[in-house]
Amino acid sequence: MIRIKTIWALALLVSTAAALAAPTTTLRYCAQGSPQTFDPANSDSGIDHLATQPVFDGLLTTERGSGRLVPELAQSWSVSPDGRRYVFQLRRGVKFHSTPWFKPTRDFNADDVLFTFGRLLNPKHPFQQALPTLSPYVTSLGWAQLITQVERLGDHEVAIQLKQVDASFLSMLTYAFTGMQSAEYGAQLLQQRKPAQINRLPIGTGPFMFKSFQPDSVVRYVRHPAYFRPEVARVDQLVFAITVDRNVRTQRLLRDECDIAVLSNPADLPELAKNPAITLISQPGLNIGFLAFNLKKPPLDRLEVRQALDMAIDKAALIKTIFGSSGEVARSTVPAASWAFDASLKAVPYNPEQARALLKRAGVDKLQLTLWAMPVQRVYNPNAQLMAQMIQADWAKVGVSARIVSYEWGEYLKRLDAGEHDTALLGWSGDPEPADTAGQLACGASSASFWCDPTYDAAINQARQTLDQPQRQQLYAKAQRIAMAQLPWSPLAHGRLTVAVRKNVAGFELGPDGGFRFDGISFSEPPPSR
Repeated sequence: MIRIKTIWALALLVSTAAALAAPTTTLRYCAQGSPQTFDPANSDSGIDHLATQPVFDGLLTTERGSGRLVPELAQSWSVSPDGRRYVFQLRRGVKFHSTPWFKPTRDFNADDVLFTFGRLLNPKHPFQQALPTLSPYVTSLGWAQLITQVERLGDHEVAIQLKQVDASFLSMLTYAFTGMQSAEYGAQLLQQRKPAQINRLPIGTGPFMFKSFQPDSVVRYVRHPAYFRPEVARVDQLVFAITVDRNVRTQRLLRDECDIAVLSNPADLPELAKNPAITLISQPGLNIGFLAFNLKKPPLDRLEVRQALDMAIDKAALIKTIFGSSGEVARSTVPAASWAFDASLKAVPYNPEQARALLKRAGVDKLQLTLWAMPVQRVYNPNAQLMAQMIQADWAKVGVSARIVSYEWGEYLKRLDAGEHDTALLGWSGDPEPADTAGQLACGASSASFWCDPTYDAAINQARQTLDQPQRQQLYAKAQRIAMAQLPWSPLAHGRLTVAVRKNVAGFELGPDGGFRFDGISFSEPPPSR
């Protein structure tokens, strides 16, 4: 008996020593930009949403790699026969993060769903009044009018009632802005009179817990030890190394200073493709880079002026110079890779002579405009400064003088929303459900064009209410034709998404929308201790 106990004790000591000796695994992601907020309800920025993704779970998610809808915090759901009432059975035993700034006293339940949706939809919600937040998605999707009630049926059961059928509704529940927040944390912040803390010290149920943030430098996360799916939280630490410059991102990847990086410099691809330590994963992007015309600023409110400015841009030259083989000329406001894309639409030919004639016919002479250029690099626009310079030169050929303007990214977006620009380079990355991309041009949406066409809105609203996909495609095609005829945007490019992953990274998958997750990723060979 003593011998058995001795052996057991020795075995325990060996296993404990091995555990203590195991190196901490750190997954390093070279991020394209610095997040402006860690509250997913308060942003439509892909940079912000990727930074909040490790922290928050939604009711539903998409299956890694396929994009198929699967349960997350909702264990199951059912839909009423009329398609307007959704009942969700919530997962039990889900733990919120326990951090130095918040210690939860209960698991996730229906109260957290009501808190999350209350902030999004109800202007009289206590937290909304303490910290006014207007989600761009709620506006573009029309959720304030669509969702008539979010009802608590029990601790682990909620119902959401819609005013009308919306075929996009379940897909939208996978979006970052619907990440489930803690009602208990919200109450604590209200009591402490610190509601703005939700923007910088997030609390969720996700596979990683927020640890720290140094703006323009690094975001640090640690594994959530009580995550309800422990098998997918496979690394101990996750680090976002913020690397705005695309060339520096490539160099950091080559120096083994990051494990995953989104590439936006086509010139880097040949060298990286030859590197035996790196794998390149690439696919067409569900994105659109465009030039927004501010219709509040005459003469941009006149169609012939927008048409002239559009056809004066040599878009083929933009693609060749800025994207190389990693982009294509946009023919519509919806990405060409989307099932809703109207393939009958053709790109407007480059025609400076006709552009000059249109401007002359409109009585516009010596037009002076501001041309705003994004300060950040995105897959839909890898180099907005160079693109602005090329457009400036093209417009000069037809007698239009453009002054290039740029600001820090947060300030850039804020000033666009205020309508200070004449024209502005922007873009959008969508998902397989086209409602969000099409909704960016809906009346009241933050599209930087301030365009409103009731016929367009009617087409996309009808598309949302139609369950038959071929019919939906026809309605989205109608909306695209309206937008292309009216030109609130000049569609410029779709960027091909390429992600570089080091060979020892296992489990990385690129979704059909170009998105990816950090849970489920591990190392096939243990990396050096970091």
